[in-house]
Amino acid sequence: MKLSIIIPCYNEPETIADVVARVVAAPLPEGWEREVIIVDDGSHKQTQETVRALASGVVQSVFREQNGGKGAAVKDGFRRATGDYVVIQDADAEYDPDEYHILLEPIIKGEARSVFGSRIAGQNNVPFSHIYFYGGLLVARVFNLVYGTKFSDITTCYKIFPRELIPSLLAQQSDDFVFDAVEMTRVIASHGKVIEVPISYKARSREEGKKLNWMHGVRCVIAICSLRVGMQLETALCIGRFLVSGVFAALVNLSVLYVLVEYARMWYLAAAVISFIFAFVASFLANKLWTFGNRTMVGSHRQFVLHLAISLVNLGINTLLVYLFVDKLHVWYILAQILATALIAGESYFAFRWIYRQVTA
Repeated sequence: MKLSIIIPCYNEPETIADVVARVVAAPLPEGWEREVIIVDDGSHKQTQETVRALASGVVQSVFREQNGGKGAAVKDGFRRATGDYVVIQDADAEYDPDEYHILLEPIIKGEARSVFGSRIAGQNNVPFSHIYFYGGLLVARVFNLVYGTKFSDITTCYKIFPRELIPSLLAQQSDDFVFDAVEMTRVIASHGKVIEVPISYKARSREEGKKLNWMHGVRCVIAICSLRVGMQLETALCIGRFLVSGVFAALVNLSVLYVLVEYARMWYLAAAVISFIFAFVASFLANKLWTFGNRTMVGSHRQFVLHLAISLVNLGINTLLVYLFVDKLHVWYILAQILATALIAGESYFAFRWIYRQVTA
């Protein structure tokens, strides 16, 4: 049997050589051999030179021209793997390769198809911060709640699984930490029994090069929920940005509307038209530059015209709805505007997504 050990590496010149030496020397069960695949994820020259010098015998080196994230590096390693089972080894010396045999034991005994190394179940594993520790617990709890599992640690690096799962893993969309923590866990858990075994863990501090932060946890939670309903993470994040942009434009709308009605004593329908124009400018800039990340000037004139056309249609719908809510249903004009804005938000998202992702000339 062969174990493929994938080591994604990004700017780890101080630890990568020691980690590889420990991986090569780590004891494996009788009858097992190893291959080690280091994937440099666009590191600076010093790390690249170290990785290149480590290639020999069972150690392969793969180099990515640009940094693509841990998930992208791991996927490149998967494409090279030829072992019966695969495990990921971080390049930062937080995990102990001498524990591979602990992870492989349940597989050899036929107790599980895949095995996760749990830092939570291990003794004396002190994280570098309480936020990191409890954030990891929260992510695991959310995953368990959404998928009905009982994992204690889904953000662990040590996940051993059979190589036949690689095609399913390569089909996942994320290329960052979300792939390692959420998408891998979801795929592996859906393909046979998974058990956790205690492992040791020596966390680094931020000063020592720790790269994770609280935003990784937020992205993981969003991914867990979005994937459960069949939505990719980037789509969920885009919808989130769209909603924030919409709230921003709505606040502009409501603020101008309030000032014109309460202080300028303008008729509420005329004020609604003017405030909608102000909101249009805010919406155009927020959606183009932030929501859909279209920062090029190519096609901007067409995007502006199309955005304006959709906004004018929405203006007519908005005005009609506000009139119906206020004059017919006797709803407070501010609440009427909020309701109208909410009703046209869904149509606007799909229309604007098409504009800023398809119209470039």
